[in-house]
Amino acid sequence: MNLLALPSELLLYIAASLPRAKDILSFVLVSRTTSALLLSSLYKFNIQRQNSSALHWAARYGKLHVAEVMLHHHRHHRPDVNAVYHTYTPLVYAAIHGSESIVKILLTMPQISVNFQNEQGRCALWCAALQGFTKIVKDLLQHPDIQVDLPEREYGLTPLAAAVVKGHAPIVERLIHIGRANVNAPDRWRRTPIFHAIRRQDSAILEVLLADDRLDLSWRDGLGRTPLIYSVLKGQTVLTKMLLGHPQPCVDIRDPDNRTALWHAVHQGDEELVQLLLDSGSDINARDIEGATPLHLSIRQENMSLVQKMLSHLRRDHSTATPGVNHGVSSEPPPLCLATSQGSEDIVRLLLDHDWNVNEVDAEGRTPLHLAAENGDRPVVRALLNHTDVDLHARDQWESTALHEAAKRGHLAVVKLLLAEPSIDVNAKDRNGATPLWWATRRNHNSVAARLLAKPNVDINAVGQFERPLADRSTSLHHAVEGRATLVIRLLLLEKSLDPNILDHQGRTPLGWAACQGDVETVGWLLTRRDIQVNAANQNEQPPLWLAAWHGHIQVVRLLLQCRDIDINQGWGGYVPPLLAAIIAGHPDVAMTLLACGERLEINAQTYQRECALSLAARYGHLQVVDTILQDHRADRNSVDDEGRTALWWAAHEGHIIVVIRLLEDVDVRVDIKDHQGADALKAARRQDHFGVIDLLRAHQVGHRRDDNLQK
Repeated sequence: MNLLALPSELLLYIAASLPRAKDILSFVLVSRTTSALLLSSLYKFNIQRQNSSALHWAARYGKLHVAEVMLHHHRHHRPDVNAVYHTYTPLVYAAIHGSESIVKILLTMPQISVNFQNEQGRCALWCAALQGFTKIVKDLLQHPDIQVDLPEREYGLTPLAAAVVKGHAPIVERLIHIGRANVNAPDRWRRTPIFHAIRRQDSAILEVLLADDRLDLSWRDGLGRTPLIYSVLKGQTVLTKMLLGHPQPCVDIRDPDNRTALWHAVHQGDEELVQLLLDSGSDINARDIEGATPLHLSIRQENMSLVQKMLSHLRRDHSTATPGVNHGVSSEPPPLCLATSQGSEDIVRLLLDHDWNVNEVDAEGRTPLHLAAENGDRPVVRALLNHTDVDLHARDQWESTALHEAAKRGHLAVVKLLLAEPSIDVNAKDRNGATPLWWATRRNHNSVAARLLAKPNVDINAVGQFERPLADRSTSLHHAVEGRATLVIRLLLLEKSLDPNILDHQGRTPLGWAACQGDVETVGWLLTRRDIQVNAANQNEQPPLWLAAWHGHIQVVRLLLQCRDIDINQGWGGYVPPLLAAIIAGHPDVAMTLLACGERLEINAQTYQRECALSLAARYGHLQVVDTILQDHRADRNSVDDEGRTALWWAAHEGHIIVVIRLLEDVDVRVDIKDHQGADALKAARRQDHFGVIDLLRAHQVGHRRDDNLQK
């Protein structure tokens, strides 16, 4: 039987019983009759069993006829116009693919969800705005339920922001003017649409945004930047000019580092932007988190042109700053101090030409002249000295003058410039009593010291009064002697006003230092002064002879011994006299030189442990010294120390056999003296296993007993 001969009702029943759409489609395509009869069954199947996917297909490919059939030809089986297929509704599909006719017909459906958002948060209006479909955006905006500011979820962009990002100016205009979209809606990074327009360098969109009276130019993005700062950072001169044309451009709002748009323009060296911002009233004195103003920044960059612009602006608008006053003390030095410390001579002159305060001070109280002198910057020093108001006598927080700074660092050329000033105070003292000469000699700047000494009435006896970090109460002569600065020493010694006997913090005079160092030449020069004191004046002073003996400088010892008034027995405070010092320090040649002084020498002088020269020499094995002392009839051969030990005891204990022999040759040396532990010389030798000494002492005792028996 022919299938097509069946009644229509039966054919419809057969079509309704088929399980798959493609089976129904095959049936539809059998003939024109089946097509006309059964096509509605195919749509019905799609609506009931396939979630109205045919409507999604029609929306994607712009098939208006299919959409109309689906929407209007099935009164009892209407499709779900909000059905979701691959996360999109038919309306979103149509918006994405620009199917204007489909959008229009879908919007007529009363149940349409015009604000549906998929998993990414994208709605039909967002998609149309992103793709640039102006007509679709217009139709969507006419729907009474449309929400114009729904953001997508990944970046937080609203439809307006999406249109700006893609540069669709007509859509931007429609969203604002028709939809009243929020022009200040921030995205995930707190950027409003205007930031995206600036990033795109899109002047057309920027103009549309600026025309909206709701626009907030004080808004800061996630990095704390305003649209104006962002535009400056992007180097957008045209856009920046447009922003500045806004009634409220917010020129002085600051970023998290307290920096304004002007600061950033200067940092980038963009002169055109700087001029635009200055003309718009930007605050030239706005300090950033480090205390730097735009003027500071231009000086640091040594950008003469920008500095000139800043100063010209200051001159035009005296309400912003007054160059004639001190510009504060912060972590950033004031402008002239900054230019000076950088050695920027041209900028220094430019500032001075604009009536800048030549005596402004930094946080440490230093003026530009201090800084230039410290740096040894002769051209800048000259420029500052040429200013009529410069203060040569200005003091910093340490009470130092510019001359102190130049002398301290050995800048001879600058010292000469300063000394040429008639009112210069060459003897000014800082907080620690140091003069420029004192600093020059302390730092071994001998040419500077010589130049200062050429000035009349210079204070050559200034004593430093330093306590921290180390004590220092020295004079220039101390420094010169310690540093062996021949020229300075001779120049100082020529001065009648010199006091060569001042003690420093270590209790030494300059002569003491020369003796300590073994500087024979300097000792000789110092001894030519009639007022030189060769002996210690008090217990705190280290005698020159004692120092020379302790350090073994025999030539200095000989030179000092030629002085008629020398006290050859003077020690330092409670310390030993020179003879004992020489023996203890291991300088037997010095000891022999002192022993040659004969009766003047206290041969039996003792240490605080009651050790005499003979005991010490025997202990350390100095045979020649022992022999010389034994030849002195004044010497006490059997002197005992605090432990009851004699010279022989020590020689035996240390195993100095030759010294023991020499001591035993002296008939006045006793071998039977015991120390406080009951040990005589023989027992001391036994403890140390000095067998040669033991044999000597035993033999001596046996011989001594024989002599006693013979005498009996």
